[in-house]
Amino acid sequence: MSSDVFTVLVVCTGNVNRSALGEVLLEQWAEWYLPASTAEHVRVTSAGLGAPVGAKMGRRSRAIAEALGADGSRHRAKQITENAIRGADLVLVSSSRQRDDVLGMVPAALRSTFTIREAGRIAEALPGWTAAPESVEQLHDRAAAITQNRAAGGAGDDDIIDPQGKDDEAYRLMARQEVPPLARLASVLFGMPPAEVAAYEAAADAAEFPFDGESRERADDARTRPRGRREA
Repeated sequence: MSSDVFTVLVVCTGNVNRSALGEVLLEQWAEWYLPASTAEHVRVTSAGLGAPVGAKMGRRSRAIAEALGADGSRHRAKQITENAIRGADLVLVSSSRQRDDVLGMVPAALRSTFTIREAGRIAEALPGWTAAPESVEQLHDRAAAITQNRAAGGAGDDDIIDPQGKDDEAYRLMARQEVPPLARLASVLFGMPPAEVAAYEAAADAAEFPFDGESRERADDARTRPRGRREA
């Protein structure tokens, strides 16, 4: 890892649903909420423990991302590597089993590796910052606060459902499990305002994301969901 860059690595199995969604959301939020001079030094990437390398983001996961204002069209699945783990300041995995798998590859990554839901619980327990970090150094400090307060994550359900091969409701459940903790983490790391964290939590809880074959009215309604500061 480099002191001049802040890197987040999001991990799941195939890198077409859970980690792909995490990557495009965090990448978009960094652009929206961080000062431009800081955002240009942030790198959000993702990988799979068993990725179909080169595959596109899943259709329904991409629809969820787009309903929340992020673009998954350029995503392509990548296989995780030891170098990617070592190079990340924060590694976010989709299940407790995957945390064990990552640490089996790079045991030294223990301090920086969390499940997404665990990281969200820790972020929620931390004192709120009143402004977005203005430097990479401040980003590193905020990541260090997450690491130092691991105990605040407590016990909880750490797993996000793998929706691959399942029905629409599984994808909506994935969003309910994944989007709120990511938004809470973005509040700490990127300065997402509390009102917008709450809006993303509400949007994920509604779980009305439009998929193929559903009504135009439903898709139009989805576009009213929070999209951060694009209009600012």
